[in-house]
Amino acid sequence: MNKKEIIYPKGYIWLIEKRIVGFDYFTQLQPWYFLSEEKIFWVNEIWSSSIKDKLLVFGRRQDNDDLVCFRVQDNIATEVFLIHGWTNNGFEIIKKYPNIWSWLHDVLDDIHEWINIENN
Repeated sequence: MNKKEIIYPKGYIWLIEKRIVGFDYFTQLQPWYFLSEEKIFWVNEIWSSSIKDKLLVFGRRQDNDDLVCFRVQDNIATEVFLIHGWTNNGFEIIKKYPNIWSWLHDVLDDIHEWINIENN
């Protein structure tokens, strides 16, 4: 499946257009950042898995191996999966979200925790 043919959620596009997200370490949603278009990758191209879902990684947490992915079905990016990469089994699914906004609720908690650690 060609990554350029995927229909992304409006919220994802809006976050990028409004520059609410960054594409590198230590940017707007620290400790999270989005991957640039050329760095986005398919989970099954890196790790083999019995999971039939097509997962496209679009973000990463900078202080560990957590990744955020879209589940892609019929070229449409739908649900959001939080996975932990580079495990003995390749990766593991940590949590599923119905959309990017639900995932961002958890990101806000991560930012809050990051700020508290940073200021101690």
